[in-house]
Amino acid sequence: MPYFTEKSGAQLFYDDRGNGEAIVFIHPPGMGRKVFKMQHSLAREFRLIIPDLSGNGDSEVISHAPDVSMYAREVVQLLDHLNLDQVVVVGYSCGGMIAQEFALTFPERTKAVILAGGFPKVATGGLRFEFLGGMYWVDKSPETLAKLLSHSHFKDADIKRELNEHMAKSDPECWYTYYNRALSFDCSGRLDKLTQPLLLVYGNKEFWINEHSKYYSVCPKVKMEVIEHAYHQTPATHYDRFNDALTRFVHEEI
Repeated sequence: MPYFTEKSGAQLFYDDRGNGEAIVFIHPPGMGRKVFKMQHSLAREFRLIIPDLSGNGDSEVISHAPDVSMYAREVVQLLDHLNLDQVVVVGYSCGGMIAQEFALTFPERTKAVILAGGFPKVATGGLRFEFLGGMYWVDKSPETLAKLLSHSHFKDADIKRELNEHMAKSDPECWYTYYNRALSFDCSGRLDKLTQPLLLVYGNKEFWINEHSKYYSVCPKVKMEVIEHAYHQTPATHYDRFNDALTRFVHEEI
């Protein structure tokens, strides 16, 4: 498990698997890199860079008040450490906010963007309820939230346990603040500047999140893939179709 020392002195851990086109995966609050367990098979074709953001998983805390832009800069430091000029960036759920901020702030480092259940802001009551629920459970019992999320993402008992144990390492204050700062994040007014190829992946049952797809109509190179019979957790629950959509998009657009 490699790591690099961030400029603050904190050690930040990441997975580095495979060879080929470099793809960086960005996780939601508290979940860490283990949520992308089912994407490891993509290393047969691509180089996968999957970090634990600071305060999440195995990575040390840089600040107990992280925000979306801080995490985007953290990803740039990782790319500099790996001597990678440009990457495809994948953001899952709230991690998609960091992916968008990365692409908008550092367009020269971004080849393409893939958002699984993506949104530029929390614009529906249903999604806001999910954020507030996450903050409530992190504050009351992060162990309970880790168990709930691991069970909603995976069926295999060993993988559930692995994710649950990994999430238990996340710093609760960072976890809470990641939710809280993202709750007020809004890049919808800048999306016309997101000129790189963009793929949106949604489950057809996550209507309270799918409503956010309308904001991306201003993006000049956007495609959308809707996975049938799926909710929000497509990289975990419908990984075969998610991985296939990612592979086709990268081959077609890069």
